[in-house]
Amino acid sequence: MIGWMAMAAAILAQAGRAEQQPLPETVVAVSPVPMAAVSGNVITHPVEKIRIRVPEKAIYAGAERFNLYGVADAEIHVFVEADAAKKMQRLYWVQFESYLPSNDHRYNYAEGNTRFDLWGGTPTWLVWGPRLSSAPYRAGGDRESVMRILSRAGYTIPPEVLNVRMVQMLDDPAGTGRGRRELMIIYSEDLAPSGKTVAELAVDGKVNEAFKPLERPLIDRATTSVSVERF
Repeated sequence: MIGWMAMAAAILAQAGRAEQQPLPETVVAVSPVPMAAVSGNVITHPVEKIRIRVPEKAIYAGAERFNLYGVADAEIHVFVEADAAKKMQRLYWVQFESYLPSNDHRYNYAEGNTRFDLWGGTPTWLVWGPRLSSAPYRAGGDRESVMRILSRAGYTIPPEVLNVRMVQMLDDPAGTGRGRRELMIIYSEDLAPSGKTVAELAVDGKVNEAFKPLERPLIDRATTSVSVERF
């Protein structure tokens, strides 16, 4: 997820992204039609042969597929759990992304992420923490796409959230955390029920001791609320 720098607006943070990301010299066309199919709470990608499940109570908000900054093919699917006023309580952002053949860039999650072996023992690279929802985002990026999907579906985002980003490389059988194709899942939840604020939990983007009691339960909720299956 190339545009993933702030993890705000309910969603983002950047760690261990691409090793090379120069601006493209040419624009490569990407089909706007999503490749993955959605049925209920299940996303199935026929090419990557992967199936993602989110909680049954999560509502599908929509999808977009687009050329990400001229260097990657990005496909995003968003599910939301919300209150009666359509204010987000939990969000599930699923993204397939791959560099275009016009470049030789590679993603690198071995640095700045923590490896967990999840859902059948597949290496999965995680970052997590509290975030404000007001950080600006780069035009044309994946976060802008998610915000557009949520807006079209009538959802609003709480001002402060807890996020977990989970990434699996789709062309990395050795589990190095590097490759050209990825599956990214972002779990986001409203911070308010914890009784804490971002200011109490982090300083300059770095969590403090007050966050420690929330950390493991947050990771557990994220990793158990979704599942990934190869077929």
